[in-house]
Formats: sequence, structure tokens, C-alpha cells
Amino acid sequence: MITKKTLTASVLATSLLFSSSVLIQPGYSVEAAQSINHQLELDKFASHYATIIRKLESYTKKIDAAKSEKEMMDLYDAYINYFDGALEKEFPVNENNAAILELDEYIYNSLIEIYNSEIDTIDYYNGDLSEEDYKRAIKTMETNVSQQEELFKQTAKSYKSKYRVTFSNDMYYLLGENPPAKNEQPSKTGTYKVKSGDTLFAIAKKYGTTVSSLKKLNNLKSDRINVGQVLKVSGTASNPVKSDDKTSAKTTTYKVKKGDTLSAIAKRYKTSVSSLKKLNNLKNDKIYVGQTLKVSGSSSKAPSNSKSTAPSKTTTYKVKKGDTLTSIAKKYKITVSQLKKTNKLIRDRIYVGEVLKISSK
Repeated sequence: MITKKTLTASVLATSLLFSSSVLIQPGYSVEAAQSINHQLELDKFASHYATIIRKLESYTKKIDAAKSEKEMMDLYDAYINYFDGALEKEFPVNENNAAILELDEYIYNSLIEIYNSEIDTIDYYNGDLSEEDYKRAIKTMETNVSQQEELFKQTAKSYKSKYRVTFSNDMYYLLGENPPAKNEQPSKTGTYKVKSGDTLFAIAKKYGTTVSSLKKLNNLKSDRINVGQVLKVSGTASNPVKSDDKTSAKTTTYKVKKGDTLSAIAKRYKTSVSSLKKLNNLKNDKIYVGQTLKVSGSSSKAPSNSKSTAPSKTTTYKVKKGDTLTSIAKKYKITVSQLKKTNKLIRDRIYVGEVLKISSK
């Protein structure tokens, strides 16, 4: 399933236009429920979410290609606004089609995870989230999204087998697979050398695949990868391997302008303040107009001496079957609104296995 905070921010990519054919609504007779058009409902479902994810991805590409910080921030704001609106406009699932309900749950949960990680990224760059908590949040997000992707794939393939439907291009897109084509050579498999700061999630996003597909292709048992490790990647993506390797070997420079800060420059080049300081042998955060700094877009080593050394007052809770936000809030003697705010939840929907942060304040 192609999801992104790609933000993906990956994440949710990327209007919400889909077929206007009428779905069977709750309250119809048993006979009506038995006449469900499984092919039609799967196609409508896939079209809805593929449109959202493609739109999100189009935003991320524009953000990556932005020529100024202002242009980048304007695009990012538009991306977040679209993402937020897409999550609010839920797909009108036919309540009588249990399998589509499950597919909707898995992909929606993944998008929520990615959206929340985008908010965490904003908080991290604004100094409202410590480096340790940010890394933990991103790792949790990647794990949860990977789990939801596996469940999505299993349910989709079961649906196809049970109802003898065919997958549309949109459905293959959501699965992170290429639709079968006649008289075509099978896609070649390339390789990618892991760099500092890489994660399976980031690499999967880069090559238009999924974490689970990468793990399967490379026989990985966990999400852990090492710098210098060579991974097999699908050659069907926009093979950026060679060009990336060349640019990573070169050192890019940036000339400081009026109003610049190390934090703003680090964010622009997707690195950290500590990496910038180390690369330029800076003893403090002071920079001056006209100064030429070395920058590295591939470096993502976070500051080792972070100011946020105070112990966190937040504990976690893993959602169990039958749990609701109300029951969890009552258990920890907090309010539902406080629980939603702590976890940046837009609605009251939670799912089994989800890890919630519980504020002890």
C-alpha cells in the first residue's frame, strides 16, 4: 500500500473525485445486501484512495523542487491543508461489505499515522519535540504503517480470490505493485546503497514501493538497516540511484542571506543543526550574512547534545479489543480531548494495536 508522511510526508499522498454510482446503504434488505457488486465497490474504493495518495505525492515532489524557502513553506502548508481535508472526507463505505470496510480501516489508519508524523516533524523543527521523542515517534509510525500495509494486502488478495474480481490500476497502485502486462519484460531489480539517515520507509517512498515489499525482496526480518548496506530495489521506480550517488559524493555550499538561521538552513537541506555545525567546524549557532556554509542534504544525524534532556512525563498505552478513547481516558483519569490532543487525533477512531501516548500531567 503506497502511503506516505512523505510526507510523505510520504504519506498521504496525494480530487477526491470518484464515481458517483450509488452504493448500497445500511438498512437495505438482506436480498439487496446479497446483490453487492463487489467489483464496482472495489474499483470505487481504489479510485478514491489512489487519487488522494497521488495528490499528496504530487505535493511532495513540488516541495522537493521548490526554489526558495518561501515557496517550499507555501507548498507544505497547501499539502497539510489538503491532507487534513482528505482525512475529513471519508470514503462512503457500504456497511454490508465487510471486506471493503476492513480495507478502508487499514488504509485510513495508515494515512492518520503519516499525517500525525507530519505534525511531529513540524513540532520537532519548532523545538516543541525532543530529538529522542521524534525518532521514537517516526519509528512507531513506520512500524504501524508497515503492519497496516500487510493487513491491507492480505485482505485485498482474499477479496480478489473469494469474489473473483480483478484489480484495477488504482488498486495495484495502492498495493505497491505493477499491474500485469502482456508481452512486457519483467521489471529489473536495481540496488541501493544505504546512506546515513536512511530508513526503509524513506527508501520505499523514494522508489514508489512499500516497506513490506522491500523487506520481502531483501529477506529482512526487521526494519533495521545499516549504512553501506546494499538493498535490492524495484527498477520500476524513477531509478534515482546513479544520480543520487553522484550528488551525495559532492559537497554543496550555501551563502548565508539576511534573516537566515542554522535551523532554517538545516530544515531547507533536510539535515540537522548539529550536522551543519560539525561540517563547518562551528562552535556556536552564530552565522553572518555572506558566509559560505557547506551543506549536506543526505546527512540526517540528529544533534547529540540536544537541549531537550528533561525526562518525558509521557507514558504509552497499546489499544486492545473493545477499547475506546472514553474508556482509556477514564482509566488514566484524563479527558478525551486531552488524549486526542496528546496524540494529535482528528477523530475518535482508534484501532487494536495502536500505541497511544498518555500524558501524566
